[in-house]
Amino acid sequence: MRKTLIMTITAVAALTAGCSSSAEEGTVAAPSTTAAAPAPSSASAAPTTAAESLDAAAILAELQSAGLPITDSAAVTETNDANNLIGRPGQYVSKTAFADSRVGQPIDQAAPGNDAGGSIEVFATAADARTRSDYIQKSLASLGPVAGTEYHYLTGTALVRVTGVLPPSAAAEYETAVAAIG
Repeated sequence: MRKTLIMTITAVAALTAGCSSSAEEGTVAAPSTTAAAPAPSSASAAPTTAAESLDAAAILAELQSAGLPITDSAAVTETNDANNLIGRPGQYVSKTAFADSRVGQPIDQAAPGNDAGGSIEVFATAADARTRSDYIQKSLASLGPVAGTEYHYLTGTALVRVTGVLPPSAAAEYETAVAAIG
């Protein structure tokens, strides 16, 4: 009995050790907005916020209707995903890259990325979206200024990534629009 209890406590400790997350963000991180509702407990759970029921294309339409100067977009698919992450466990299930006219660069339709303005990544859970944001920000911070910067805004299961080429005042427009979606 005592041996079983010790093994159970050890197993619980081992399983929960990797579950903590750090809110620490480096200088490359921008303020993030998050929905107050908790993430659904499973992929089949009903959405708890407006953003959780939207895919990347629908969120793009919301950003455009908010008046952001988005001039072009490209859906990311299995064939043009440079990261090869779409549809994989814990990764985005929907992604759209977009061009912001203030950047002055067109979207590469064959290999859409964030360079022209940004992208919208939608995940099965809000926790997956947060994990992805944290991973990108930590990677950029570890690489230093040569890697550039990004602004990240979270709402529900969506991560809106905006290129750091835009000044903070322009990125704040995305922050406001994303917060209105949630």
